[in-house]
Amino acid sequence: MQPGDYILVDSRDRLAELAAAMMAAPEHAIDSEANSGFAYREQMCVLQVNVEERLWLVDLVALPRRTGVLEPLRPALESTTTATCLHGGEYDVGLLRRDYGIRPAAVWDSQQAASLLGWPQTGYGRLVERLCGVSLAKGHAFYDWARRPLAAEPLRYALDDVRYLPTVCRRLRQLVHEADLEEEVEIACQAVAAATWNGDFRPDGLWRIKGVRQLERRRMPVLTALWQWRDQAARQADKPAGRLLNNALLLAVARASPRRPGDLRRIGLTGRQLDRLGDAILRTVESARRDPPAVPEPAATAQMTPAERDRNKRLREWRRQEAARRDITQQAVLPAAALRHLAQHGAVDLAAVPQLGAKRIRLYAETLTRLAS
Repeated sequence: MQPGDYILVDSRDRLAELAAAMMAAPEHAIDSEANSGFAYREQMCVLQVNVEERLWLVDLVALPRRTGVLEPLRPALESTTTATCLHGGEYDVGLLRRDYGIRPAAVWDSQQAASLLGWPQTGYGRLVERLCGVSLAKGHAFYDWARRPLAAEPLRYALDDVRYLPTVCRRLRQLVHEADLEEEVEIACQAVAAATWNGDFRPDGLWRIKGVRQLERRRMPVLTALWQWRDQAARQADKPAGRLLNNALLLAVARASPRRPGDLRRIGLTGRQLDRLGDAILRTVESARRDPPAVPEPAATAQMTPAERDRNKRLREWRRQEAARRDITQQAVLPAAALRHLAQHGAVDLAAVPQLGAKRIRLYAETLTRLAS
């Protein structure tokens, strides 16, 4: 890839140029790359922007690492009249909000549009192939974007993520219009714009480990202690927790409650893991035996009441039938967030139901009121 194919933004002056270009255009497309998988707390390393077919690459590793570094881009990204095109944008929006305090406003997400159109494959590469006739290169989805200099192939991969995005969005907008799903897509995109960062450590996150519900209750304090120890160790090593010890091994250690290094070897720890982590794991297990820590409750502790279960069942069955009748997706009929709210709270105030919208109220007010009574 040649430098002339894109504009490198690695200074305040270039950032000001990009900000001016974004404000002068009716829309822009953005994507970002972070060093997830290579650091304890990933950071946005590259921001790619397409403004009227000109490609810009903001090198956030070269720019000063501070909250206000992207401040020049705030007016364009937070504008309610300048569209920000994204694909699967919850991650990008979450990082922009967490690290820079920027909240993109007029978001239009191509993945949401394709999903509501009922397309079975909504990945960016599939959409580019279907709508632009271009097959994108793969191979850099797991890459350390903090590494410098950026090699040509990873750079091409990053820029391709916005190179075709405006065209994809324009064509999807037309299809959404023809399918009369404009309001439904707008509501879904508003939910993307409201996305927040949820990737930080949570004590109750251990309940998301596959197989944890089958662990004996008496072993849960050991898993709790290991879960907390692994996060602290990962933070100190500046590595993702799962790269120190994956969840399957963490659960296996809790289940076996080992006392000796040989026990850890039989569980499946590698020699390198034993050398680096073995003593700490055994100390953590022994400490949990002597003084068991409190086990955090799952985030969703509230169980549905019988009345809520009945409403949920009625709403789901109706949604399935209505989607088949209209030949649209179930999400287009009733988003999951709206269904949950109706099942839990009923239909007393349809205007307060999240992600429902005026069109669905107009179409389904009587039905929803009856089903959610």
